[in-house]
Amino acid sequence: MKIKLSYLFIVLYTLASCQEKTIVNDLKFSNYKGHPKKITEIVTFANQNFDKSISYYDKDGFLTKVESYNSINNEFPDQRELSDILIYDVKNKAKRSFKTMNAENKEVGATGYFEKVSDMLYRRVSNVDTPPISLNKLLYLDPNNYLIKTEETGNFNGKTIHNIIIYTYTNGAKSGLVFEDAANHKKNKLTYKNIKSDPQGNFLYEELVDDQGTLQLKTEREFEYY
Repeated sequence: MKIKLSYLFIVLYTLASCQEKTIVNDLKFSNYKGHPKKITEIVTFANQNFDKSISYYDKDGFLTKVESYNSINNEFPDQRELSDILIYDVKNKAKRSFKTMNAENKEVGATGYFEKVSDMLYRRVSNVDTPPISLNKLLYLDPNNYLIKTEETGNFNGKTIHNIIIYTYTNGAKSGLVFEDAANHKKNKLTYKNIKSDPQGNFLYEELVDDQGTLQLKTEREFEYY
């Protein structure tokens, strides 16, 4: 009986280990290459507003923490201070819970989880009490684990959300996307331009322009590797 139980335990452990190895990590979702442990990103929009974030990854490529710097410094308006922190629980890779905390008072804002639904479908669910926010995001992968589509639905402070993004690639690198605001019947096609990459092939600089060639946003990144 003990031999049978031991054998059953080994089989179950092996199955769980194999399943965890098939889980796509966050680096792959973002089409990052190599083994970054820290990525600093600044996104500047057409109106010159910008967002800054610093993302931290474990050695398996899963997010552990994201720091957002969106608080305006009154003395230096062109600088941003740490506003909130997103923390992931990476113990269960198949269904990772997360929460955001205010950087100053440590109050919890959003809570949720990120889970594997199937080999080519993942889901991210997040909720906030005040203001009322409830979002469900589906992420679709192709057979090579490239992110090809996201669809987000829900409610954002009384506003209905239904956003769809279709991603395109050229030689394994991002080349463009189509953003559709289905709730408001709007669609916009954007193309990546003026890309600068590091030796790993990760984008250090990129611009997204619309069909008229108008710059919609630019992104600058710094990578720190293991």
